[in-house]
Amino acid sequence: MQVKKVVLDNIRSYTHSEMNFPEGSMLLSGNIGSGKSTVLMAIEFALFGLRRSELSGASLLRNGADKGYVEVLLGIGGKDVRIGRSLKRTSSGVSQEAGFIEENGARKALTAIEIKQRVLELLNYPKEALTKNEMLYRYTVYVSQEEMKQILLGDKEARLNALRHVFGIDKYRKIKENAKIVSSKAGERKKELIGCTSDLDAKKNLRTSRAIELDSVLKELNEAEPKAKEAAIKAEEARLLIEALEQDIKKSAEMRKELSFCEQKARLYEIQKANEEKELKRLEEKIRLNSPEKVSGKDFAKERLERREKIKQIEAEINSVSAKIHELNARKKACEELKRKISMLDKCPTCMQDVKEEHKQGIHSAEDAKLAEIEKEFALHSGSEKALREAVSKINNELDLIYDEEKKELLAKAQLKEAEEAMRLKSSVEERLKKAGEELLAANMKKEALAKGLAAYAELEKKQMDAKKSLEVSGSALRQIELKKAQLEARKEMTLKSIEEITADIKEKEELKKGLKKVSMLKEWLDYYFMQIAEDMEKTVMAKAHSEFDSLLSKWFSMLVDNESVAIRLDTEFTPVIEQNGYEIDYGYLSGGEKTAAALAYRLALNQVVNNMMGEIQTKDIIILDEPTDGFSEEQLEKMKNVLDELSIGQVIIVSHEQKIESFVSNVIRFEKSGHESSVVGSK
Repeated sequence: MQVKKVVLDNIRSYTHSEMNFPEGSMLLSGNIGSGKSTVLMAIEFALFGLRRSELSGASLLRNGADKGYVEVLLGIGGKDVRIGRSLKRTSSGVSQEAGFIEENGARKALTAIEIKQRVLELLNYPKEALTKNEMLYRYTVYVSQEEMKQILLGDKEARLNALRHVFGIDKYRKIKENAKIVSSKAGERKKELIGCTSDLDAKKNLRTSRAIELDSVLKELNEAEPKAKEAAIKAEEARLLIEALEQDIKKSAEMRKELSFCEQKARLYEIQKANEEKELKRLEEKIRLNSPEKVSGKDFAKERLERREKIKQIEAEINSVSAKIHELNARKKACEELKRKISMLDKCPTCMQDVKEEHKQGIHSAEDAKLAEIEKEFALHSGSEKALREAVSKINNELDLIYDEEKKELLAKAQLKEAEEAMRLKSSVEERLKKAGEELLAANMKKEALAKGLAAYAELEKKQMDAKKSLEVSGSALRQIELKKAQLEARKEMTLKSIEEITADIKEKEELKKGLKKVSMLKEWLDYYFMQIAEDMEKTVMAKAHSEFDSLLSKWFSMLVDNESVAIRLDTEFTPVIEQNGYEIDYGYLSGGEKTAAALAYRLALNQVVNNMMGEIQTKDIIILDEPTDGFSEEQLEKMKNVLDELSIGQVIIVSHEQKIESFVSNVIRFEKSGHESSVVGSK
């Protein structure tokens, strides 16, 4: 891989800037904070996108900007690849949007994850790198010196695991872990197969037992066959005899049916005769009771009319008397009212003179005389009214008697009509009675004749009953034998099916037993051979990596530190061990330049070992060194030229503010920051 061009738009301190990267060694030069490291961050962002807790959108997008983007032009495997990623500020923060990859002029829009996936394919990185931190990129292409120092001084186990992953040795651990899983599964399968085949001998014994049982059933079936034939012959003989007697028995049945009909008919005629006799007696009694002498022949309507006319006359007289009585009551009240008013009067309302007592007394006497006369007339008319009302009541009673007498007359006429109807019906009943008697006599005579005829068939019926009994006994015996045969056949089928199932089960278990042998052999091979081979291969590869790493580390350190008394080597956990005059010393006792040299040597050695072990990756021809000479003396800076010449890498990008490095690199890009904005100010 080679970086050819980088475009930054609203990225950290850059508003917009484009920079070209030639082949060979290159220095990104500028003061601290001028924007050099931003370029490296942008390249990593273009390749792999944002990374939680390591590279956030907020740390890349320029403050105050809503959008920004990075474009990187790379040379990978002989073709140009342009990668573009963009950032967008929202209310919830800064996020990356969809971007693109352009390969030899053909651009394709992709999501952030799809870009990363395609980049890993182009760089020929392992697929698992898609879900892990870009450890391989960091350890081969770009990692800052400070991060490398942290790797050197950090947790040994974490460092060793990281190196195993970078060297590709992790696969051996996975192989062993997977082998253990397979072995465990094989062990489980072995236990399962042992459980499944543990009853194989019992199944074979059961099959033998079922075979013996089948022989017994077949023997019983053979014995039942002649018995069934004998019972069938007897049943057939009885059936033929019954058929021979069937015609005569049929005639007997018809006679019996006819006899039953005659008996029913005779019972019906007896009932009819009794009913007709009862009806005849009823009619005769009705005729006797309803004689014509009870009808008088009076004109009841005329008598009622005469009584009503008389009542009308009397009611007219009553009305006249009542009117007179009302008149007398009115005159009586007028007299009494006048007497009352005179008694209360003191002055005459007309002349306003005093009314004397003598005058009041005279008026009272005159009115009393009138009242006495009215009382006499009232008593006379009241007596007359009472007598008239009594006369009306008497006539009404006479009308009630006329109504009663008329009802009796109507009843007598109805009874007379019934008697006449009874007389008419009597002759019809007598005729039916006579006929019922004749029919009853004929039915009884036919009954006697049929009873005599049936007596002749009594012996025939006895023979038929005996034949039916014989047929029933033979049929019952045959059914019992057939039932037993059916049961034996069912037992035979069940036993055969059981033998078949047991045989299939035995066959399956024998196959499982063969599988058990294979599984046992597989488990033994995994446990005692395969995992040991994987372990040996892992140790061999690790030892090779360690040997090469140790040699390169010593080489680069000796090139950077001109002090024969100080040396560096790797322990078994890839931790650098510093020795001075043959004694181990702590890393902290080294000078600043020696510490930086140790970190740079480790970095360069690691890069070469990884590239040698993973020859197929596409990042072998590029390395980025961020401030690799921090704390170097003038002599050590001079040695950097020899280091760069020794590297033999297609593109070496160095980020540094040391101007001396400009003298031994092929290209320089200068950066400057004015206010809050970085820019490229020149190159050579």
